This record gives sequence, structure tokens and C-alpha cells, in this order.
Amino acid sequence: MISAVDPVSLVWVAGAVGAAWLPPRRWRGWVLAATCGLFLGVYSPWSLLALAAVTGVTGLAVINARGRHGGVLAAIAACLAALLAYRIAIPPESAGREAFLLGFAFYILRAAHLLLESYAGRVSDVRWSQIIPWLWFLPTVQVGPIHRFGPFQRDLQRRRWDWQLVADGLERMVFGSAKIVILADYLVGNKLLFWIQKLDAGGWWYHYLDSLRYGLQLYFKFAGYSDVAIGFALLIGFRVIENFNYPFLATDIGDFWRRWHMSLSSWCRDYVYLPVVSLTRMPAVAAMASMLVLGVWHELSWRYLLWGVWHGAGIAMCQSWQQTVLAARLNSGRLVPAWAPAARFITLNFVILSFTLTGTDSLAESLERWQALLGVAP
Repeated sequence: MISAVDPVSLVWVAGAVGAAWLPPRRWRGWVLAATCGLFLGVYSPWSLLALAAVTGVTGLAVINARGRHGGVLAAIAACLAALLAYRIAIPPESAGREAFLLGFAFYILRAAHLLLESYAGRVSDVRWSQIIPWLWFLPTVQVGPIHRFGPFQRDLQRRRWDWQLVADGLERMVFGSAKIVILADYLVGNKLLFWIQKLDAGGWWYHYLDSLRYGLQLYFKFAGYSDVAIGFALLIGFRVIENFNYPFLATDIGDFWRRWHMSLSSWCRDYVYLPVVSLTRMPAVAAMASMLVLGVWHELSWRYLLWGVWHGAGIAMCQSWQQTVLAARLNSGRLVPAWAPAARFITLNFVILSFTLTGTDSLAESLERWQALLGVAP
């Protein structure tokens, strides 16, 4: 897998920008898709085959739908089954699992988005010339964000060369690279880790700060890669959805998920949470279903299933809390300046506890860390 901060990536950026603007307008979408195909062919041929298969299944189902839902439902089931099979076949501990199929989990969700929109009748008269450039969009093919079909098509039709957009894109890529190299890798992954390792490995502060370190490194690195992707897309004339909005300043766990990996959480809201609420009239059940789906999407393991339960239960409890008189009083009037910092502190520590599940190598290690943090004797 090529890194966003690898010097070789500059060659691909330059090539993709040239492919975006130099050919005649009617060919630009196809040339952009060819650039992505070449990239995957060089770095991960299996990923190229997987993306081609997903594109073929999705395109055939959507283009030939014409009001018939059977093919679309079959394509949705095939895409989700492929993701589940991939998670089962490539277990978490496998070396190089993330490089085996680049971006597979991300373009499966994009394909499912288009299929579900087609099933609901919100898109029609879709053509291959729309589907292929969207699914084969190099800036977001590896790590997202999960951009939607409609906004991409509007940009594809309306895009014009804009020096301000180019400047914004370059600035965003520089800031994203700085988040990855300086903040995630050097300050958190090197300096902070070195300091934490001097602490008593069995002590409370060691486990707490190491979980915090994991979360900070994950945030800075993923937010940095998202910034690079968004900036890269701006150079090509596309505005891709934002992915992070200062999530560690959230005042409750629901607010956290409106700020963290926003393209994924909004996908889950639209295609899991809202349909489950509509069927059950039970927001707590919908929250739990949504977070379990997110857990399995990340990794098929007990750690991520428990992570999903933790966040689902947290959202359900937050929803109940927000209906109380006390919550209404704390979140309005003169009490807000005093309550908001406390709410942020509570939310941050709730999230840090969830990092004890995903930031370790095994469920047993996660449970040991929880015991240390909660003061429970093993």
C-alpha cells in the first residue's frame, strides 16, 4: 500500500491531476478511472479485480433495475456477503491484511449506498459513465471518505479549473501530511509513547495514557489521510465530504459520532439507524444495531463486537438522558458554561475506555486493561 506521505505519491497526484484536466471533457471521467485502475494494478492487482467485480455487480443491478427490485436486492446481498467473507477469510492477526484488498471496505459501502438509493427510487437512469468514475476515484479509493453518488455527479458536470480550489487543495494536503508525520507518528507515536513506556506497566496511569495515546494517534493519522484525500480531490475539481470535526470536543457520545468519521457515521445513520427506527420505533435498538454494524465493518472479532455494544449502549443511554429535565436545565441558560466542560470530559473518557478494546492485540489484553482502569482485581 502506498502512503499518502510517500514521495512516490506525488507522482500519482501529478498524473491524476493531468488526467483530470488535460484530455477532452468527454473523456476525463474515463481517464480518471483509468488512473485509479493503473494505481491498483501496480500496487494491488487483487484489489483491481475486486473493485472491477464490485463495479460490475453494482452497475448491472442499478442500470437494469427499471423498477424491479430483485436484482438490486441480490446485488446488495452479494456486496455485503463479500465484505463479511473477506473479514472471515482475512483474520485481524494476518500480516498485511490491510494491504490485501486496498479500500475494499470503503467501496463496498459506496456500492451499497448506490444500490440502496436505487432500491428506494431516489436514483434512476444511471449510466456506466457515471458509476465507473465515481467508484474508481483515486483520491478516496484507499481510505475514504465515503463520498456519495449525487454530489460526485454534480461536481463531474460542473467542475471548472479554479486557482483558489487548487490552493485550498494543496494547503489541505500539506496540513494532512503534517498531521500524519508530525502529530501522529512523531509526537504521539514516538515521543508520547516513549514517555508512557517509562511508567509502571501495571499501573493505572500507564493503561489510561496508553489508551489515550492510541486514540490520539488513530485520530491524527486518519484525519490526516482524510485531509490528504480531500485536498487531492480539490486539485481534480471535486469537493469530497468532510470526515472529522474536532471529535474530542464532543459534549456527548451522539455528538462524538457526528464529528468522528462523519462519512461513515452518516452512511450508518441513513442505511441502518433510520430504517431500524422506522421498523421498531425504538431508537435504542437502532443505535445498538448501527454500532454493531460499524464494529463488524471495522473487524470481525469479539473486540469490535464489544466495542459496538459499548458505543451502542452509550448512545442509547445518552438518548434517554437527553429526555430528562436535568439534562434540559444543564444544557441551557447559565449552567451551560459549567456543564459543557464536564460533559466533554465525561464523553472523552467514555471514548478512551472504548479504545482499550480496539487498541490492544487481543480481547484478553483488553479485559486486563479494563481491570486495571476500573480497579478490579484479576
